[in-house]
Amino acid sequence: MTPMMAQYRALKKEAGDALLFYRMGDFFELFFEDARVAAACLDIALTRRGKEKGEEVPMCGVPVHAAENYLARLIRAGHRVAIAEQVETPAEAKKRGGSKALVERAIIRMVTPGTLTEENLLESRAANWLAAIGRAGEEWAIAAADISTGRFELVACGPGDLAAELARLDPAEVIAKEKVPGMDAVPTGEGFDSVAGEKALKLRFGVRTLDGFGAPGRAELCAAGGLLAYLGATQKGADTFLAPPRRIERSAHMAIDPATRESLEITSSQSGGLKGSLLECVDRCVTAGGRRMLAQDLSAPLTDRAAIAARLAMVQHFADDQLRRDDVRRLLKAMPDIARALGRLVAGRGGPRDLGQLRDGLREARALSARLAEDADLPELLASLLPRLTGHDALIDELERALVPSPPVEAAKGGYIAEGYDPELDGLRDAASGGKKAIAMLETRYRKATGINALKIRHNNVLGYHIEVPSRHAEALMAEDSGFTHRQTMASAVRFNSPDLHEEATRLTDAAGQALEREARHLDALTRRVVERAAALADSADAAHRIDVAAGHAARAVEGGWTLPALVEDPCLEIEGGRHPVVEAAVEATGERFIANDLEMGPNDRLWLITGPNMGGKSTFLRQAAIIALLAQAGSYVPAASARIGLVDRLFSRVGAADNLARGRSTFMVEMVETAAILSQASRNSLVILDEIGRGTSTYDGLAIAWAVVEAMHDDIKARTLFATHYHELTRLADRLDALSLHHVRAREYKGELVLLHEVADGPADRSYGIAVAKLAGLAPKVLSRARAVLEKLEEGREASGGIAAGLDALPLFAAMPVAAEEPEKGDPLAKALSDIDPDALSPREALDALYRLKQLADD
Repeated sequence: MTPMMAQYRALKKEAGDALLFYRMGDFFELFFEDARVAAACLDIALTRRGKEKGEEVPMCGVPVHAAENYLARLIRAGHRVAIAEQVETPAEAKKRGGSKALVERAIIRMVTPGTLTEENLLESRAANWLAAIGRAGEEWAIAAADISTGRFELVACGPGDLAAELARLDPAEVIAKEKVPGMDAVPTGEGFDSVAGEKALKLRFGVRTLDGFGAPGRAELCAAGGLLAYLGATQKGADTFLAPPRRIERSAHMAIDPATRESLEITSSQSGGLKGSLLECVDRCVTAGGRRMLAQDLSAPLTDRAAIAARLAMVQHFADDQLRRDDVRRLLKAMPDIARALGRLVAGRGGPRDLGQLRDGLREARALSARLAEDADLPELLASLLPRLTGHDALIDELERALVPSPPVEAAKGGYIAEGYDPELDGLRDAASGGKKAIAMLETRYRKATGINALKIRHNNVLGYHIEVPSRHAEALMAEDSGFTHRQTMASAVRFNSPDLHEEATRLTDAAGQALEREARHLDALTRRVVERAAALADSADAAHRIDVAAGHAARAVEGGWTLPALVEDPCLEIEGGRHPVVEAAVEATGERFIANDLEMGPNDRLWLITGPNMGGKSTFLRQAAIIALLAQAGSYVPAASARIGLVDRLFSRVGAADNLARGRSTFMVEMVETAAILSQASRNSLVILDEIGRGTSTYDGLAIAWAVVEAMHDDIKARTLFATHYHELTRLADRLDALSLHHVRAREYKGELVLLHEVADGPADRSYGIAVAKLAGLAPKVLSRARAVLEKLEEGREASGGIAAGLDALPLFAAMPVAAEEPEKGDPLAKALSDIDPDALSPREALDALYRLKQLADD
């Protein structure tokens, strides 16, 4: 094993299951299985480098300058990456161990999905949570941190709430001490201890007691300990930005389980993207931080009536005045993402552009505060935000004086410190600039002296400044008395040096190097000033984002004709002219009109049983009720003419299901698991929407289950419930269940065609229209005809014996049944003859004969 490979093996052992990026010159190299995995994921060439134990060593590599792009692809594919950098120069290695000494390398960082800070590795509109699951006895908790913005939360919850809380956070990475049943958590085993967690928190935030953080419980301390230990292990001593932890009371927000989030498509559609989701439909924010906050608001609607009212008052303030709203949104739109820039600077991965973004963002925040201060009668929440936007005048002034208007991303080439900020730096730059002019004059002088117009003075990282002439002119400069020293011969050119050039180049290089060093010191000093104020700067960013969310809600409300909801303590849900915002946008895009519907639920009619045909709008009606309640408690206007909503503590949606093959669950099994969760967790203040419970099994079993679920929701749980079904037998429950009311989506048949009206009306549906819907879907006429015949027999049997399947034994075989293209009304031979004609199959002669037959039938 070579010394290099021995070093690689040691670093790979430290990296564990992470892919190891091993720095070699201008490339990060990967070897062995890491190379195979990375080459396949990145679609790059897999090569070989030498042999080990007689076997060729697989290898691939990526350029250092483009490493972030490759990292992004690996992280999105679910990999973790360890970065092994050279921690000494070749000169230092040679001094340490001689000419053959290997440059020392060390893992400086573990790049994982939950510990990203780089701009091009993050989704700007989404938080990037790292979540740690902790347990102490029977208590469970989650510690969650987004180190790109500094947010840090502690949530105590029971084991039944873990999935819902993780779904709310939607973390990029989940860790735990060991495997957690039903959770995709990576076992790390380190730091998950309440005593260690308490010590780590005190050390991290420099406090002697955690009472100021809400006195976290043992499970929360356990989770926090695991999270802080993981950050320490992955960041290798680099700072991470964490604000003091906020304890999130489980009851402070509406509980929404993963199945309900998926059903309602809150932050992503069922296809997996943002398009078609509620978030996409609602979002009118103009800052990246505002979009992240909006996603969090929709994921965790509030349950505190006063807090909701405070948010709604701020939205109303902007909705009522277009000029004010436009002014505020214009100022916000000019604001860079200062939260993410701050996270990079604290982590030591920031650069001049991040400082420039902070400068510009804080300047806009100050202007925003001044503009809002002009308004009279500011809502309480908005008034409380204004002081949080300001207080950074000295830092803004320093950054404005220090930085050029548009600082570069990278600091390596300098040029980001403004002229006039540091006279000594200006002098070094002048010297460097004078050196460049002197070199240009020297080039002109050498051309005249040698008569070689093609002579050029060039620069590269190997030779530095040098003279280059075409090969045909090189002989004149080779003479001993020419004053030039030969340096390098190439195919088409020869390179030389000269005493004068060496002197000017040394002066230029020294001045430029000193200028770069001086700029770097200013960058470090400015970064330290920012890091010292990190908490206050993050607070200013949060205040601006909250204003952006409110102004965005106001813009969406005005755009869509949404209304201010009234939140009450009574368990009611009264909506006039309610609409589903996502479906409405899709319908209107086709040029059609969305049909709004009313809903009125209270103590005496808290369970709605809704019947009617498929495609009639039952599922949309159910979902829009849930979405309107969710939007209201998130602090938004709602898509309705009016809305009066009793606070919802838990929201459940059992609308549609799919097989979960990975866990061996059929559609019906998934449906039953979700229904069981509702029955065990819903309370009187919950809102439950159920669609077609029991349809995945036999008719008798399904009806029995649906019947029992309706009774349980009515008699035991007493939650507001919307229950859509095709089991018309359930309507008999209205005679016994006082708080159950019957409703249906309207449909009509006109000239043999089904017309879906998408209107919700009182009373049960007269029939299901299933065969008519099947016809709309394009089911073959032969199959439709057979279905009508079967339906007639079923209905005859049920009427005769009361049994739903009676009479089926008398049906002839399928092949023996007479089939017509469409079933005509009985007693109409003309309609029957007309339905038998297939115009596409007729010759002109046959068509004429058919017309005569129809004429004869009409005469008869």
